[in-house]
Amino acid sequence: MSRDVYEVSAKIIGKLESTLELSETKAALARLRNSIGRDITEAVDIWPLLFQSMPQEYLSVTGKPTREENAVLFALQLYALHQQGKKQSVNEFTKNSVAKSLSSARSKDGKALDRRFNAMLTSESLSELVTHLRHLICILKQQKDTRINYAKLADDLFWYQCSKEIANKMLLRWGQDYYFYTKEKEVKNDEK
Repeated sequence: MSRDVYEVSAKIIGKLESTLELSETKAALARLRNSIGRDITEAVDIWPLLFQSMPQEYLSVTGKPTREENAVLFALQLYALHQQGKKQSVNEFTKNSVAKSLSSARSKDGKALDRRFNAMLTSESLSELVTHLRHLICILKQQKDTRINYAKLADDLFWYQCSKEIANKMLLRWGQDYYFYTKEKEVKNDEK
């Protein structure tokens, strides 16, 4: 199921990326940004973008968003936030998690970013996690070439909702990706 969340998100983001210069794409991204913090039932203007690429089994039959709907929506909103004001895509299709991208933004004295990252890791709910991610993405926007695999983020957000045990495993992987020391990081930080 999760692999499909990745593919659905990648398909939607791929469509957006291929037409970033068009006014209709800019308007779609603006609608996604405007939907941040609103319930999906109140964000009618993003439904065509969100639902046209989703398999029917992802769609809610109860009126409460499914894990798949939440994961794809939140990843798209964060992508739209990060993409704002940029001509080149901020998305990348690598195996890296969002934490790996955040790690690349750390400076030698990354205590402020570390505090925000640690606060995110202690989130008690999906909405709290996404709120922390939104703040971290705003910090990343200030970096010149930092990119995120937003389809992978959607996949991670799906798993986060499955159970506390699975969420903890995902957060551990994010912590490893963020804090793991490499010689490459030292070289990049020295260049700053």
